Amino acid sequence: MIIQTKTKTKAKPFLKWAGGKTQLLPTIDSFLPDTFREEDNVTYIEPFVGGGAMLFFMLQKYPNIKNAIANDINPHLIKTYTIIRDEPFSLIDIIDVPLKSERVL
Repeated sequence: MIIQTKTKTKAKPFLKWAGGKTQLLPTIDSFLPDTFREEDNVTYIEPFVGGGAMLFFMLQKYPNIKNAIANDINPHLIKTYTIIRDEPFSLIDIIDVPLKSERVL
């Protein structure tokens, strides 16, 4: 799945994921070369996206990342990210339907 970065909205993982990297972000970040921020037109590849903590961290901290490729062995997870990327308003409508019907009751 390829993600093009076009927005300044702060994104966070939408789910908790076993093996998540949230607590490791500062450590992982410290292993990047000091010149990473100076590289132009970077493509970030996330081989194990899971909840997306590392992906979202990198996209927000490094504006020189112009494209990102998110992968995971779980096809349902990748399908979820694809729907969020490609059809966010349809997803909101689907999620919101039960909430609207609950309010009526």
